[in-house]
Amino acid sequence: MTGRRRLALAAIWLGPSLVFVAVTAHVMIGARLVAPPRLAAPARAALLAIARGALDGQPSSAARDPAILAPFDDTVAISLWSRGTRRARALGQGPTIAAATTAAAQALVAQPLVAALAPADRAAARLEIDVVTARAALGSDAPWVATVTVPAVSDELIAALALVPGQDGVGVRFDDGREALLLPGEVVDDNLVKREHAVGFVPDVAVGFDPALAARILTRGQRSPVAAWFRFRTDAFVEGPDHAPLALDRGLPPGPAPTAANLRAGALAGARYLVAHLAPSGRYVYTHDLVTGARSDPATGSYSIPRHAGVTYFLAQTYRLTHEAWLRAPIERAVGHLEQLVDAGGCTGDGPGGAYACVRDASEIKASLGSTALAIVALVEYERATGDPRYRPLALRLGRWVLAMQRADGSFAHYYDVATRTRDEAAMLPYFSGEAALALARLHAVTGDPIYGAAATRALDWLVDWYDFFLGGFFFAEEHWTCIAAEALDPALAKPAYAAFCADYGAFLRGQQLDAAPGDAGDDWAGAYSTAPFLVPSNTPTGSRTEAMISTYELGARTGQADPALARQIRASLAYLVRQQVAPDRDFAAAGLDVLGAVPNSAVDRTVRIDYVQHVGSAMIRAAELGDLVEPTQE
Repeated sequence: MTGRRRLALAAIWLGPSLVFVAVTAHVMIGARLVAPPRLAAPARAALLAIARGALDGQPSSAARDPAILAPFDDTVAISLWSRGTRRARALGQGPTIAAATTAAAQALVAQPLVAALAPADRAAARLEIDVVTARAALGSDAPWVATVTVPAVSDELIAALALVPGQDGVGVRFDDGREALLLPGEVVDDNLVKREHAVGFVPDVAVGFDPALAARILTRGQRSPVAAWFRFRTDAFVEGPDHAPLALDRGLPPGPAPTAANLRAGALAGARYLVAHLAPSGRYVYTHDLVTGARSDPATGSYSIPRHAGVTYFLAQTYRLTHEAWLRAPIERAVGHLEQLVDAGGCTGDGPGGAYACVRDASEIKASLGSTALAIVALVEYERATGDPRYRPLALRLGRWVLAMQRADGSFAHYYDVATRTRDEAAMLPYFSGEAALALARLHAVTGDPIYGAAATRALDWLVDWYDFFLGGFFFAEEHWTCIAAEALDPALAKPAYAAFCADYGAFLRGQQLDAAPGDAGDDWAGAYSTAPFLVPSNTPTGSRTEAMISTYELGARTGQADPALARQIRASLAYLVRQQVAPDRDFAAAGLDVLGAVPNSAVDRTVRIDYVQHVGSAMIRAAELGDLVEPTQE
């Protein structure tokens, strides 16, 4: 690759950071909404007792805590969650928080849907209370906030930053003095936090706020004109399974400690989720919406072969490390379907090294290196986990094709035209070369054939040396597969440069790891990775980067140079990840069947895709094997 092209790529990768800094400065000079300290646990319990008493028809006398009897001039909302869905919600006001809660509880139980609940559903329901604690104008300098008649946003990114996703609610005050509120969780569930890119040339900025949709929801059935828009913060908490109060941040209660036992349990929960979403055909239910409970149909629609392979790899990895017997049959089904998918692609032939095969979706013209590499990783992991070599011939055919895609300098062509049997020498995609290096390293491990070890070494040499130019030490692309491959390579073939590269990559990622969200946005992001501190982090990158950091830690440990900073980095990420997974105390807002173990995209995107569970689960199960890492005796 030429120096000019490398500089262009560096500009592409570094440019967004400069935009982020400018945007952050612009927003941070304005006032941000700051809420007062939250209620203590006894006060929360007293308020929930009021709400639960009203629901059960047994009025509570628990309203004695001074914190909830102090003067109060705002609103309390009570939501009833049943079977993963917010079934009802009511608002109440009063001179104290206790009085406002009582009013909201009475309004809630008077609703026909609540009154008609069967006794069992009433007992199983979970009550959430949101106490409005702070208010501010919604972007007072933006023209669209003063009226519902101007739906366009002149600067959507700035507007989005004024609304802290998952923590700020949105409301309108009508001319007649009445108000309509959308709670912070409702803003997310009603898709008011946009998921498309707000700034076209900055692909990481997938944020925004939809004022037109908010206006339609908030003014539905209202005749009075809107006088003002506002945003507000709430002190939110929910009943736990035992009815004890659980504080909520962005709709989630605190997570468990990232101990080895909890991480192992989390990985197994993720595996159970995937097994429950595996059809008899061996194809996975690709997506599950935790807000609506809707699931994709595994028999129709688009389907990702590399993600099928990656998820199957995780299941086999978990089986190898836990020996849970219930995993064996589903893995057999998924691997068998993977073989069918390879055959259906029609990419086969004979080359100098023998018969080869590659992975192509039947609807695509070209086969991709990444798909074939991950298929190899899954097939080899199946053999490692079960001792069954029946899929090794297929893995070797795929391996010969990967070898044929490698250039003399160690780099790879990333696409292959099946009809013409020619490589695409121009296209270059993220991840593919690292995935290919891992596939070759795994093949060397199970076969002992030096051709694969040499090819993996050439691939890693090229991946590491790519950064050998003057800006190379200041940025990295997504190199998590590279470091996983470096650790998977036979230690006799590994070079010190691989461990040094991955250590530098780890230090680079630490610069993107959040200690907490800025200002008043909360500390529930701590441990996650984000390209800017005001963007809601996605869970999958944090999972995949944690996998890579575990490999990096192990590379250092081999030479007696385990890095304490890296260990802290990994533990912080794991503490974030275990909180994101749907568990019994966090399933009240997860609709649909078999939701335990699911991992959504983020706090403001409750869609679960199979690979989200895969990457987070792999990080968990690998970390669970390193007890001294996740449960240090000293620092």
